[in-house]
Amino acid sequence: MVPQRTDTWYVSYGLIAVNVVVFIVGVAMGDSLGGGGDEVGLVYRAATLGGNIEYLNEWWRVFTGGFLHHGVFHLGVNMFSLYILGLALERSLGKVSFTAVYLSSLVSGSFGALIEAPNSLVAGASGAIFGLMGAYVALSLSQGVGLFQTPIGPILAINLVISFTVRSVSLGGHIGGLIGGFIVGAAAAQAIRRRQHTTVIPVFAAAVVAGASFVGALWAASRSNVVLLLS
Repeated sequence: MVPQRTDTWYVSYGLIAVNVVVFIVGVAMGDSLGGGGDEVGLVYRAATLGGNIEYLNEWWRVFTGGFLHHGVFHLGVNMFSLYILGLALERSLGKVSFTAVYLSSLVSGSFGALIEAPNSLVAGASGAIFGLMGAYVALSLSQGVGLFQTPIGPILAINLVISFTVRSVSLGGHIGGLIGGFIVGAAAAQAIRRRQHTTVIPVFAAAVVAGASFVGALWAASRSNVVLLLS
């Protein structure tokens, strides 16, 4: 990995706090701790769903779905992963670039989820977390470090196997986030190697990835024929 900066993990902790607070609010609104019965709560109202994006113009679901979770176990697994990856990446990239990777990966993950399953109600930070894995891979490769010479290599391999074999997992969301994070991470790695515009370049790359993914998500949502109406 690149030499550590002096930045602390404020963004990582902040993102974990936001996800936890949103989950608590969701439970108060009717979401289930166990992940079932999300028909009246915040997941039902704000998770990513193509039909609501297309027919009710709820475009914001492309973003809000990445901060919602189907139960406390889902939340715990994702927040533990965010903690581990945050420790590995935020000091290396800096707060601004790390935030850019996370948010752009969240949007590219939503794009991937909508391509794969536009009629499914998708929630979870997994797309953004896979994006952090992608950025870690890009940084490692730029340093000439083999993927399986780092702890992330086996973790990524295991998660990809789970993504392809477990039906309830959003494969599209994981792959979309991974690709988006790798692109922005590669831009950050090049900026660090050249020691020029270390914030501007990855932020610009993140803006391009997020913008293209948002447009793509709107297109993918147009293929849906399922709409959730609030009573």
